[in-house]
Amino acid sequence: MTKSKKKALLRSVGTFAIRALILVTRLMPLSVALGLGRGLGDLMRVLSKKRYKVALKNLTVAYGSSLSDTERERIARESFRHFGMFMIEAMKFPFYRPKDVEKLIEVDPVGAERFRLLMEQERKGLIVITGHLGNFEMLAHYGGIRGHEIIALMREARDRGTTEIMANMRERMGIQLLSLKQSLKPVITGLQRNAIVAIVCDQNAADVFVPFFGHETGTADGPARIALMTGAPMWFMFTVRIGHGRYRVVADGPHWPESTGDTKADVLRIMTEVNHQIEKAIRQYPEQWLWFHDRWRSSPAVRGLEAGARN
Repeated sequence: MTKSKKKALLRSVGTFAIRALILVTRLMPLSVALGLGRGLGDLMRVLSKKRYKVALKNLTVAYGSSLSDTERERIARESFRHFGMFMIEAMKFPFYRPKDVEKLIEVDPVGAERFRLLMEQERKGLIVITGHLGNFEMLAHYGGIRGHEIIALMREARDRGTTEIMANMRERMGIQLLSLKQSLKPVITGLQRNAIVAIVCDQNAADVFVPFFGHETGTADGPARIALMTGAPMWFMFTVRIGHGRYRVVADGPHWPESTGDTKADVLRIMTEVNHQIEKAIRQYPEQWLWFHDRWRSSPAVRGLEAGARN
């Protein structure tokens, strides 16, 4: 069997396994399903030693010597377990009734009222900035239930079968998906309709380099450019786990884009605030972030630190 055929076979098996797991988890009580998710997270950590090493490295980059080795390892383990639970929830929650979803979400009533007034009075749409913290899909699901048009920008998975499954599950939650490779025109027209555009903005990129955990870090600049182009406000929102299957919305906003006429400087300023808000949330709930993503891969400052440590 050729290498390409072997890869195709493995992808087909993987797609079948995901579909089978969706069917199984739908029948499970939530507590049992989340226990399975924690177990899957542990299995992933054991089988993917490379990812575990990335998580430990990232925790060192972020916290330096302020974390003991024991605490670093604990956060890394819990990060894998949290991701395992998130995967199970992503398969189970799209089939929940709206009233059942609402029971799982805790929202600050004062913030919710401020949010409602913004959407009704300004009607410029809203850019919601979030990260791979807690359950970011639950946030979009909740917004859709509340009657908002939700447009989510997403990166496609390498495997087409996995991408299609993810897209179908998110569309069941009322989320319109747009690939980051597509034109921004649907985003702009969506904001003009007063839609909510959700952007997960905590992965490696090389558009701009702004501080993140004390290091100049490669960061996507899309949120700043969209905000400056449309005048839409940004609101930082994270749905953090507070118990088995239950979440609290942690939010800060609105933040209005202010144009000085110097686009480059404005983008840097806005993305510095984006990274600051995401970092603040991660520091509050470090076990719930995706530490095994190679966040600092394109950052020269961190690569220099790693090279120095090897010499």
